[in-house]
Amino acid sequence: MSILIIEHSTLTGAERLGFRLSEDGHRLQVVRVHKGEQLPDNLDEIDGVISCGGPQAPDCSDDWVDHELRLLKEADELQLPILGICLGSQLLARALGGSVAKCSAPEYGWYDITLNASGKEDVLFAGQPWTGPQLHWHLWEVTELPADAIALASSERCNNQIWMKGIHTYAVQFHPECTRETITAWIADEDPDSGIDGNAIESETDANFANYERLTNRFFDAISQLHMPVHTRLQRQRH
Repeated sequence: MSILIIEHSTLTGAERLGFRLSEDGHRLQVVRVHKGEQLPDNLDEIDGVISCGGPQAPDCSDDWVDHELRLLKEADELQLPILGICLGSQLLARALGGSVAKCSAPEYGWYDITLNASGKEDVLFAGQPWTGPQLHWHLWEVTELPADAIALASSERCNNQIWMKGIHTYAVQFHPECTRETITAWIADEDPDSGIDGNAIESETDANFANYERLTNRFFDAISQLHMPVHTRLQRQRH
């Protein structure tokens, strides 16, 4: 049994989260759909799914999209642990009947997110600040959550920064997974006409990254040990 990690770009994948899961003994099945790698036909040998970020619009018609949406919906129905990150959050919302749209104002760089009452009580975000900066890089957002899903955090520009459905399905609009080098690569990859201030983002990254790394490592602890724990995988293998 393994965790299926779906990557959509050479510039963003599981990165630090994937390294942490591997270090903790998780078996990972990484599928790079942007390189034409094929998603599994079913989830028979999968006991967790992580859908990563990417530059695609969540309503794009790339060959892999319908297959990924089907697998995300199936994983939710099977109550497998799921985590969607940025684009992955938007695709997960689509798969479960929610809605996505372009943001009224995009978020590139560092913006505060605020946990609501439900977010403050959620075990995956224990030890996280109730309000604090997170790394963002998105033009799209989840505008309507799937039925029975609830928001856990918001930002000034985005109402659904963190959301969950049931106790197994989670999504974050921000990027917890990045290395310092990733952020510089994203700035260099942006269209010069995008309007982002790369120098300002680099400066804010220098100021924020050490704390970001510490807090996202704490989040990875919760993903690895509570959301997708190895011991549940071993129990399923024995049966």
